[in-house]
Amino acid sequence: VEGGVKFEFKELSMPKDCFSQSNDNNEDNELNEIEDNYESDTEETKNVLQSCFKSMVETLSKQAPETITQVQMLVKELRRITLLWDELWLGTLAQYHSEIIQRQHQLEVEIEKVNDNSHLDKDEKISLITEKYRIIMKPIIFVLEQLQSVTSVEPETPHEKQFQERYSDIIKEVLEKLKNPDHPDKPQESWQPLKLLQSKFQQKAHKRIAYSLKMQDISPLLASMKDTVIAMPGLTTVKTQVTISNVSNHVSILPTKTKPKKLVFHGSDGQTYTYLFKGLEDLHLDERIMQFLSIANTMMAQGSDESSHNLYRARHYSVIPLGPRSGLISWVDGTTPVFALYKRWQQREAAKANIRSNSNPNIGVLRPSELFYNKLNPLLQEHGVKNPENRKEWPLAILKQVLTELMAETPNDLLAKELWCHSISAGEWWRIVRNYSYSVAVMSTLGYIIGLGDRHLDNVLVDLTSGEV
Repeated sequence: VEGGVKFEFKELSMPKDCFSQSNDNNEDNELNEIEDNYESDTEETKNVLQSCFKSMVETLSKQAPETITQVQMLVKELRRITLLWDELWLGTLAQYHSEIIQRQHQLEVEIEKVNDNSHLDKDEKISLITEKYRIIMKPIIFVLEQLQSVTSVEPETPHEKQFQERYSDIIKEVLEKLKNPDHPDKPQESWQPLKLLQSKFQQKAHKRIAYSLKMQDISPLLASMKDTVIAMPGLTTVKTQVTISNVSNHVSILPTKTKPKKLVFHGSDGQTYTYLFKGLEDLHLDERIMQFLSIANTMMAQGSDESSHNLYRARHYSVIPLGPRSGLISWVDGTTPVFALYKRWQQREAAKANIRSNSNPNIGVLRPSELFYNKLNPLLQEHGVKNPENRKEWPLAILKQVLTELMAETPNDLLAKELWCHSISAGEWWRIVRNYSYSVAVMSTLGYIIGLGDRHLDNVLVDLTSGEV
């Protein structure tokens, strides 16, 4: 490690003319020895760290055995519900959908080539097509078999047991048909059972009432936790320690890609604490950013006078990583995504238009991407852009024109009206607007310092009662 940065010797490329021909082999051997020594040192360091961590856990287990046991059980069960088995199958099939389509097309091309070969008889063609099918589809089948092995273990929860009863035989049948198709020369027919399986998982996901489940079904151990000694995650400002009394039986699932779960913990102080449990994501960077915001608040509080009431403040929340692939985020109540304000305006405008024209009130509003492309595509055709899929070919003037038109169609006072409607008096409105201005300034400055990206309207939350962002 050099200056905190991992240095890889293999990244060096030494020109051969630096050495005489007689020294080539010696120098190569020396470089290989250095690289081997570095890799062994890295592995040794990793083993030392793991050994230290294991020793710490053993020491803590002797001092507070009940606490360590309960924390280990909590983390294990939370990881269990990171992705439920049906979510795992649906997510994997969706992830590999384009790959499956691509391999189907590749197989169809190969089948056409074989059938057009007049030098092969019928049996040779069938044999060759079968072998090509096996080779081309082997990676996809391997992924599905790995997935099957994960969901074929002994079920430990009612949800896992229900999954196996409903889908185990279907999955076996689908895999068997994929590995040994009746007609390998018809790939669309061979993959039809897999499409049906994916549609079954999709139908189940859509049928869930508001994307909610019961904790006793997905983790009976968490549902049965009572009066634990586990400290409530993320609490740093309380004087007396608050522990987890029990876990709510109601689990909400957000309909996004990684299916994060909204969990409610009941504390020993009688309060409820809500968290968003996210899986398949490393939250250590998020934790560092929140720590940075907390430090920045301390610094800004020292530089403010008593009359300003510490207006320079970055609103933040607790992030608790539970490992390299999961963690808890404190749920921020009372905030609204800025995009939701825009969506509400769209819905109000659509309702007005439907009333005026007496049309169907169930017609949905267009998404922002649809509005964008509805304006962009005709302009690209007018300017003779041959490949609209390639964004590099989009003229800058057209993009500016589309942006200008969309801005003209959208009111510039949507947020201002929301802040006004949430104010009970002119003085309250002035306080909220001032808080909003200071909050935007602070978050913009800190965001610039740390290089914070991905700031779209769904990622920016505003507290309409205080004006803080």
